[in-house]
Amino acid sequence: MVRMSGKKAKPPEAEKKSKPGNIFDVFVKNMLGRILVFADFLKNYADPKFVLETDLRRIKPAPTHYFGKDGDERIVDLVFQCPLKNGDGSMLAVIVFEHQSGSLKHIPRKLMKYLSAIWEVEVKERRKILSAPYFIVLRTAKKPHRGRYPLLADALPKDANGQPIGHVPEIAYDVVDLPACDFAKLRGGPVLRLALGILKKMVEGGDAAQNSDWPEALLPLTEIENEGQKVELTKELLLFVDKAMAAHNRRLDSAAVSKAIKPIFRDREKTMIKSLFEEHQEIGEARGEARGKAATVVKILAKNFGPVPKRLSDQVLQIGDTVVLDSLTELALDCQSLDEFAAALKSPQILAAKRVRAIPLPRLSTPMSCPQK
Repeated sequence: MVRMSGKKAKPPEAEKKSKPGNIFDVFVKNMLGRILVFADFLKNYADPKFVLETDLRRIKPAPTHYFGKDGDERIVDLVFQCPLKNGDGSMLAVIVFEHQSGSLKHIPRKLMKYLSAIWEVEVKERRKILSAPYFIVLRTAKKPHRGRYPLLADALPKDANGQPIGHVPEIAYDVVDLPACDFAKLRGGPVLRLALGILKKMVEGGDAAQNSDWPEALLPLTEIENEGQKVELTKELLLFVDKAMAAHNRRLDSAAVSKAIKPIFRDREKTMIKSLFEEHQEIGEARGEARGKAATVVKILAKNFGPVPKRLSDQVLQIGDTVVLDSLTELALDCQSLDEFAAALKSPQILAAKRVRAIPLPRLSTPMSCPQK
């Protein structure tokens, strides 16, 4: 994702990024942001003519300064560059990937802004030949898109014959409409099909863990020869499902997950389930206990000395070591002032006590190679 900071307020679409439901957006960027996986995506879903003209073996992330001007903050999902085959390597294609979870109505205008920003930078860099642009949109929703894809002209006023008044350049873009794709015919290597399959099952609704087709989405794991990567990638996907369901007030069922991955991992699925569910539960319990004790310390201070400065209360609430918090509870009861308590917080033992954090699940260390057509 490319971000450019600016002085103006964030647009509505930027504010939406923080909502829980956008776990899908985060997941798409995380999976397709891997160069080889994205190249695999292009090989299987992009315009074949465009793929034929580009050297996808040399694809790389585009410069971050491509986007943003006039103080606007613009957000684009993924941007890549790759050389054109017909040339000395100086002629490039710039590929803009956009994930859209619903209507495509605003896509043409967004892509027009992106293209304008890219070419403006290249003109300033005195490029003799501008990059060849290619736009591809991955649409995720419960139902397939119906009708033609939106145009820029759709937003213009119309004449008596229904034709747009004025001239406007149209932005061509390709759409991979995931709800319209046949689940059994998803293309690409195992990592790409895993990502698209899980995403499709999650987005289309229903309880993914109970969905009878959900185990099928994990079957590409059997094609990965490196057992360590197989386990790591599975944990990453399951963590996504867990977060996505939590964002929609649903729960991932450990028994259903165990049943789904048992044909792939046989007896080892128990270890994976334990790491995904029991560790999260233990971490959550430790977090809750620490938060409760920290809040108690602040309440004792407030009762004894009146309002507690926010900076001091924040310091206490950031401590995740329950043993240290037990000591601070006694100190809050015995100290003679807030200054005395604040001075005690500067001790090495207290400064070393960090908030308990969830153990991050391992990511796939090396992307899978792209399949050959």
